[in-house]
Amino acid sequence: MPKSVSIDTSMPVSSPSVFRLHLSNEPSSLDPNKQKTSASSYLLGNLFRNFFTFDDQKGLLPDLGESCTRAKDKSLTCKIKKDQQWSDGSPITSEDFIRTYKKILNPKTAAPRADFLFKIKNALEIYKGEKDPGTLGISAPDRWTLKFEFSEPDPDFEYNLASFILAPTKDNLEVASGSVSGSVFGLIVSGPYKLKEWKKGQRLILEPNLKYQMGHPKRPQVEFLFIEEDTVALQLYEKNELQFLRRLPTLFIPNYKDRKDFYWIPVTRFDYIGFGPELADQEDLRKAFIYSLNYEELQKIFSSKGRPGCAGLPDSWFPSKAPCFNYDLKKVPAVKSSKTYTLMFSALGGEDHKRATEWMQDQWSKNAHLKTNLQVKENKIYLAELQNKTPALFRKGVAPDRPTCLAALETFGPLSAENYLRLNSPEYKKILDSLGKSSKPVEQKKLCLEGVEYLMNHHLLIPMGAIHFSILAKKEFTGWKLNQMNQLDLSQLHSGP
Repeated sequence: MPKSVSIDTSMPVSSPSVFRLHLSNEPSSLDPNKQKTSASSYLLGNLFRNFFTFDDQKGLLPDLGESCTRAKDKSLTCKIKKDQQWSDGSPITSEDFIRTYKKILNPKTAAPRADFLFKIKNALEIYKGEKDPGTLGISAPDRWTLKFEFSEPDPDFEYNLASFILAPTKDNLEVASGSVSGSVFGLIVSGPYKLKEWKKGQRLILEPNLKYQMGHPKRPQVEFLFIEEDTVALQLYEKNELQFLRRLPTLFIPNYKDRKDFYWIPVTRFDYIGFGPELADQEDLRKAFIYSLNYEELQKIFSSKGRPGCAGLPDSWFPSKAPCFNYDLKKVPAVKSSKTYTLMFSALGGEDHKRATEWMQDQWSKNAHLKTNLQVKENKIYLAELQNKTPALFRKGVAPDRPTCLAALETFGPLSAENYLRLNSPEYKKILDSLGKSSKPVEQKKLCLEGVEYLMNHHLLIPMGAIHFSILAKKEFTGWKLNQMNQLDLSQLHSGP
């Protein structure tokens, strides 16, 4: 049974002036440029902003920036809004963006997504230490203008300018503790909220950043609690100690899905079971793992909208529907193996991933006579294992940084730090290169299908289907927005209708 917990609230839990939600882990850093996982994205995306925000229906919308214009000479010119300020009152200028880009490209920063900038002229050479940062192909014609020069086409780059990972930052991002209670100072931000207090091990408290001019005038205080277990978070939500539950465990979906505070939120993800180097030259074994799973049964067990076995990318990205694996024991090769293969996954997946992997373990044993050992790891340890000693099987979620097929497929490209499949295929790279140069929707869909089919036809992974987040949100607060990129925007949050 899940343990019962209580929290020390500084005000009545029913107060409409505080919007509480939770993070599964306490952030190790508040520098958006150094984030390795999406665990803190709900927090950092509301502290730091970029040129644009992304809306599922309207696409890219102005935020700190006004607009970007493409030119035929592989350049992009972007205009910054002149009235935008940091939380300390200083203006946000083009120099802030350029300084941040150079910081990201400095190997000492250890920015995990420096590759976002690699198609800019000289960026990769600067990152490798082969050229001086002053040669970077980004210039500032004036304080409110940025000009990007590319060494090769990058049709997705504007979407990078909607990511908090590339958001401009000030020089000093260190947060100092000013007292025993954890009051903080020194963090200068650009988003709709700023940091008020950090109670280590308990919560982060945010207050409206009044220098951010595009937010609702009556934004409430926001508190992020650190709660690892989803079932514990659900208990707090039902006690009205949380106003927003970011993930309802699938066991509870049948009983909650008809409630007025329940929301199905489709998110663009490519979750999969990957095969590590141990199985790289054993395609028959990989086929046995793939075709011995009854995907429709798994879909029913977890009340999921998307069917496991299918590539969990939007059907609109393909000429028709996303390709799928089917349960087919006739396709299971007669392999004989006495080995026990490790399936590793992150504790961030909670009880749902634990239940799913236990079900798979039983299916593989029953239908393919394959033995597996399940290992759940704390997320940092898990990611280190994937980097240094990838297990035979692992569960991973790909959250594309842009709402494009290229963003999802380049995860397995040669420059990606998350290419845990260790895929190094000229054929696959050619597909990525063609997709990166394509600007015609029909051609993009064709190439998207080719890329996914390459991964599936070579039996390199098991896709886990389209993902929908099951959210609970109290009706006394409105204005929050969670888009398909799993970006939570609280700039228009307020109590009441």
